[in-house]
Amino acid sequence: MKYKFIIKPPLKKELEREILNFGKKEKVEVELTEKGRFSQKSAKNLAKNAILNGFERIIVAGGDGLLNETINGIFEVKEKIPKDFAIGIIPKGTGNNFAKSLSMPKDIKRAFEVIKSDKKISVDVGKVNGIYFINCFSLGFDAKVNYLANEIKEKLQFLPKTLSYFLAAIKEIFAEIPSYEVKIEGKEINLKSDLSLLAITNSQAYGSIFKINPQALISDGKFNLCLISPPKRIEAIKILFLVIQGKHTGLKKVKNYLFSLPIKIFLKEKVIWEIDGEVFPPENEFEIEVLPKALSFIAKQ
Repeated sequence: MKYKFIIKPPLKKELEREILNFGKKEKVEVELTEKGRFSQKSAKNLAKNAILNGFERIIVAGGDGLLNETINGIFEVKEKIPKDFAIGIIPKGTGNNFAKSLSMPKDIKRAFEVIKSDKKISVDVGKVNGIYFINCFSLGFDAKVNYLANEIKEKLQFLPKTLSYFLAAIKEIFAEIPSYEVKIEGKEINLKSDLSLLAITNSQAYGSIFKINPQALISDGKFNLCLISPPKRIEAIKILFLVIQGKHTGLKKVKNYLFSLPIKIFLKEKVIWEIDGEVFPPENEFEIEVLPKALSFIAKQ
């Protein structure tokens, strides 16, 4: 079995001992990533090359963003994916939302024990406007929050990283609660409404602490959609705290849907959007697909 470890340079020393021990019994190669999705050493390109070179396991040390790059690299050469292929995660990001769905431990030694067990689960993958995602797609309020949270993490590195999403959400609530005219078309969902938030997730949570779709399952062949109509400021704060607990789904301003067939989303104005924590330039049309059980992951059983 050939293992490719894709890790960020700052994690090299932290993981070195465990990787060396792991390499005593398995064929292991380690690649350090470079920033920038288009870099030759981006996780996307490293994963793509790993598939082309016949690696049966790719182990990602990082968070949802690094995992997203990896998946997009894999799907660029999907016809070359080995039959027994699987992805493993060592959760070293900010939110590690998808890793939580796989019950992957944050402790490095325990995470390696799960990887050694090689127990696999097939999970759903999403695709929006030609880009793949594993955990979430969102636009509106929460995309703005994600953008601001990334800035906070860079500027205030002394703060706990998970706190950046909460601070960003509070700041946006007091700055401006957006309202967008949104139309959704599909065989399972058809609606037109003014919304502040639209979030589609594979797992229950995003943004580290927000359980936006608490009923979501990563292997059911369906994605969960949460819509929130424009609230007043005090109401928005209440919703925020309920979302953290996953107790917002019964509120009047909140609507939840489940879908497996493609949907299209149209907005009158262009808005920023995000997938798996990475923010993209404004657009006003989106097509979302669900790819049921499209990838295998190593998970704690």
